[in-house]
Amino acid sequence: MQQSSLNESQRGEILEAITKTVTKKFYDPQSTHEDWDAAVRKHRSGILSASSDEEFEARVAGLLTELKSSHMGFYHSGLARCTSKMALCAVYSAGSSEDGPRWVFQDVHEGGPAADAGIRVGDALIAVDGRSFRPPDHPLFAMGSTVTIEVATIDGRHRTHRVSIPLVKVKRNQLPKVEPNPIVSARRVGESTGYMRIASYPGEIGIDVANDISRALQNLGPIDRLVIDLRGNSGGGIGVLRVMSLLTPYKLVVGNFSNGRLKSSSDAPNGSFVLNQIPATKRGLIPLAFRFFTHLLARKLTGKKMPITVVTEGPGYQPFHGKVVILVDRHTASANEMLIAFAREHKLARIVGEATPGRVLGGSKFKLPYGYWLALPVGSYRTRGGDSIEGKPIPPDVEVPFDAREAQEGRDPQLEAALRVVSQL
Repeated sequence: MQQSSLNESQRGEILEAITKTVTKKFYDPQSTHEDWDAAVRKHRSGILSASSDEEFEARVAGLLTELKSSHMGFYHSGLARCTSKMALCAVYSAGSSEDGPRWVFQDVHEGGPAADAGIRVGDALIAVDGRSFRPPDHPLFAMGSTVTIEVATIDGRHRTHRVSIPLVKVKRNQLPKVEPNPIVSARRVGESTGYMRIASYPGEIGIDVANDISRALQNLGPIDRLVIDLRGNSGGGIGVLRVMSLLTPYKLVVGNFSNGRLKSSSDAPNGSFVLNQIPATKRGLIPLAFRFFTHLLARKLTGKKMPITVVTEGPGYQPFHGKVVILVDRHTASANEMLIAFAREHKLARIVGEATPGRVLGGSKFKLPYGYWLALPVGSYRTRGGDSIEGKPIPPDVEVPFDAREAQEGRDPQLEAALRVVSQL
């Protein structure tokens, strides 16, 4: 077992910093103070007496689950132990194998470490570096490392893959994350139907991914129908606005962000900063930033918060408008759920696949002692109609569950269903 590099006093310092940060920064502190204080008291002894740094981190993670919120995280900047989603560009779900419950890979993004190593959708995770994992225990992966992952196919055969995880630069206010290459891919799947898959929306403003989305659509040529595949896409920055804007020729209100909780939909429009365009170049960030900070300063001088209202870009008519299917699964989260709620609210697309997880908060990260960082939700989101969708999985219009056996045999029933539905629009 890994030995602890922290003594009890140092762990206490970190716990105290976590406690203060949650109390001050968590997006809805007014309703959580008493529960949070009780949770800290319950977990304190186990956290302070942890026998290793790994156990310490696991116990802190257990404390954070008491907040019952998405966008939570606790990690060390030096070790950067991450989930398979962040390190491998792959996610799994609890499933079964010949020897009982196992994690089964559901989304493996092309051009990511897992896919490059030969791991396939439908493979069951058996062990990482010789250590066996079963639900609910998750493996963690260090950035800049090479790991050995043992998997089993649906017919019981075992394979071993050496997976190289690159060392990535940690961006401001973001957790370390490996991005697949390409992030956006597109192809024609019929005479007049386009298919676009988007793995994530890196960057807070998302200039690069927005340009990639527009370029991919242009390269498809004239199409009358479009399938947008967001399976395994856990969200990211405001680059999702470009996808929202593909669905309609008009400038439509998507929803509203605010630090803390919005009391009603009427809170946001009055005094909001309106975000309705992603700049085409980094130079375009200059007037956007000037407008934002001028608006922010004016609100601060009056002692008021500044919500952000998101509005589509209004790019003009496309032949596929009204004939779009969005393909989702249980890993399609965060910004994508804003997109799905918007599409449903305005009847712009049909949703096919699995229910989304209901994780739609704005997050940030905060520095702690001894190289640790804490990720917290700091803002809430409401749709144009004033609905909060955090904690509320969005069901698809057409439900198609993931099938590991079909995936191992080279079939994709969810995509097949999406193509059937879009052909009827």
